[in-house]
This record gives sequence, C-alpha cells and structure tokens, in this order.
Amino acid sequence: MESPGLPAADHRSADSTPPPPWPQSWPVRGWIAVCRTTRALLGLGSLIVCLAIVAAIPLVNFVSLGYLLEASGRVARSGRLRDGFIDLDKFARLGSLLLGTWLCLWILRLVGSLAADAWLIAPESPTARGWWVAQVMCTVVVLGHLLMAWYSGGRLRHFFWPVMAPFQFGAWLLWRFLLGPVIRPILRPIWPTLASDLAFSRPVTSWFPPAIFLDGWRRGRMFAESRDAVWDYVVGLGLPHYWWLGLRGFLGGLAWLLLPTLMLMAGTSGRGGASILVGYLGAIALGYVLLYLPLLQTRFAQENRWGAMFDLTSARRLFRQAPLRCWLALTVALGLALPLFLLKIEPPPRELWWTLTLFFILFIYPAKILTGWAVHRAQRRTRPSPWPWLWLIRLAAVPVIAIYLFILFFTQYTSFLGPASLLEQHAFLLPVPFAGL
Repeated sequence: MESPGLPAADHRSADSTPPPPWPQSWPVRGWIAVCRTTRALLGLGSLIVCLAIVAAIPLVNFVSLGYLLEASGRVARSGRLRDGFIDLDKFARLGSLLLGTWLCLWILRLVGSLAADAWLIAPESPTARGWWVAQVMCTVVVLGHLLMAWYSGGRLRHFFWPVMAPFQFGAWLLWRFLLGPVIRPILRPIWPTLASDLAFSRPVTSWFPPAIFLDGWRRGRMFAESRDAVWDYVVGLGLPHYWWLGLRGFLGGLAWLLLPTLMLMAGTSGRGGASILVGYLGAIALGYVLLYLPLLQTRFAQENRWGAMFDLTSARRLFRQAPLRCWLALTVALGLALPLFLLKIEPPPRELWWTLTLFFILFIYPAKILTGWAVHRAQRRTRPSPWPWLWLIRLAAVPVIAIYLFILFFTQYTSFLGPASLLEQHAFLLPVPFAGL
C-alpha cells in the first residue's frame, strides 16, 4: 500500500477517482504554488522542531546528526539545494496534525477549567453538575472530531471543517449555479485554459471529512487502512538509517578531532613549556583537520561508505578543484558555530534542552547544505585551480580557522564542562550543547 506520508490514513488513494489534472492556467498554478510554498514552510518548521526534540534525547540524538549528514550528502549527489530538505511533505502533515490537535484540545481545557471552577465554588450544585455534564459531552464530541480529522488525513483544514464547511458549501453553490454558468462561457473563447481549470471540481470524498469518514465506513476497511498508513509513514521516515548514519558520522568526526583536541587541552595544563608546545601543535593539527573535515563528512554521507570518512586525498582534491566554494562552506560552518558557544555556558533543566537544540539545528543545517553544494561543484570540475588562486584561498582560510580556534580555546573557561567542552564541537559532532551530560 502506498504511503500517504501521514500518521493517519489518507483514504482518497483507495477511491477509484482519478487524480485531478495539472492546471494549465497561470492563476491556478500560482495558487497551487502558494499552497505548496505554505506547506513546505510548515514542513520545514515541523522538521526543525522535530530534529531539535530528538537532538535533546541521549543516544536517539544520532538521528538528528544523521539527518543533517544525509541532507548534505543528497545535495552533494544532485547539486540541488532543495534536495537537502528531506520529506518536507511528511513533516508538514505531522506538524499540521499536531498543531490541529493542540488547538482543538484548547476547547477541552477551557470547558474543564470552567467545570473545575464551578465545582470549587458550589460543589453538588446544579450549575456544577451541568458543567460536569458539559465537560463529558464536549470530551466525547472533541475526541470524535479528532479521530475523524486524523482519519481524513490530518491536514489543518480537516480540523476546522465545521467552521469552513458553511463557506465552502456557499461558495460551491454560488459557483455551480450562479457564477460558473455565466463566467465559463465568457472565458472559454478568451482564456480556454482558465475556463477548463475552473470547470474541474473535486469529489466531496477527497476533501470533506464526514464524506471521507462515511466512504471509509462503506468500504469496511477503516482500521486496516489506518494501521497500514501509520506503519508506512513510520517506515518511510527511515529513522534507523539516519541513526546509523549519524552514529558513524559522529565516530568518524570524533576520530579526526580527538587527538588534536586532547593536545590543545594539554596546553592548558600548566606543566611547563612542553605542555605549551603540545598545545600549539594541537592547535595547528586541529586547524588542518577543520579545513577538510566538512568535506570528509559530506563525502561519507554522499557515498554512505565508512572509508570515505578517512579519504583525505579525495578531500584535498575537492578543495583544489573548487577552493572558493569550499572556503565559503568552511566559513559558514565555522561562523555559524561560534554563536552557539554562548548556549553552552550553563545547562537549563533537561526538559528545556530542546529549546537550545532548536538553535543548534537552525545554525548547523544551512552549513551542511552549503557544504554539500560545494562538494557537488568540486566534483563537476576535472582540473585543479591554478596554484596562485589555490594558495590565496588557503591563506584566506587561515584567519577563519584561527578565529574559530581562538574562541574555541577560551570557551573552556566559560562552558559548564570546562576543558572537556572542547570535545563538544557541534559543527561536526552532535548538534547539542551538552553532549557530556
């Protein structure tokens, strides 16, 4: 059964009604573009919130890192930035379902609050009993309404159909019996494509929740269709793939960062000139790693091959073939990572961690997509850039990396975890502020 991309059954696929034709006129296409853009923005917002919540859960947070790496890898494969926004339709449906449910539950909260107040003021009074009965009835009605909205597909319009139905029915009557018969004959010789688009009307079982519910009841497979749709949705998210990709991406990034970071931490031990020398050597080694680690992680996600994480030769070749784009990706990745160190000073209560990880996702996501774009552009070129231009870009990368290392070094004196926080480099590892807690 084809997944409808929502955690509730979309039963229009079970109907034999053919899909609507693609509109031919630009006004209708423009309206569809507006609707799709709105849905994409809702999906993007839902995606970021979901990744932030998942990132705040220990061990499960590898899913967030895996999704970010997968987004970077897909852009590297195709070169299209939009490919870095994976499953926006699914997340839009999930966001609309949760938002619609939350808004509908406010009715129960309001009635429950009034019933509780009436019971506190005058227990056993007719008014209190009346509010209790109203609360029970309202609960039954709202839960039934939610089940119908979920079964219909979980879009926002399915939750607000009692408010929208009178306007929709009035507009349908007005267009079908008054305006349509007059406007369509006039438009047909002038603008035939628009007249054809306006003549199409969707069946009521494709958008009206009571009709969708009754149609599913008539078929007699409501539970099976709902169960299959939920299963297909969950499986279609690919969470095990993201978790496994994130775990390997984390281990690979940690393998590159661990030794230079430990050397940098040793430079603050205060054990004489030798420790200071080790610290400087660690900073130089870490700067070299930072130059190529974004490319290595993207190549790993692109090929889904563990060996690509350590293929330094390929990363160096990519940098030589598109130095300016790689420098831009590096600058954005390190630059957007710097403000996030301010969120590592003091941990909030654990139940509020997702409010911090929300900023981590917002700042790291663009850098991953831009790195994927840089890798794709570098792979399209077969010749390295002229050496003067290459070395000029490499020199331009020195202050970018130096500023990042300078701020990273002093964050150990402001971060909650002290020197251990140097290992929590969220630009390449988990997008969380306190991975060590």
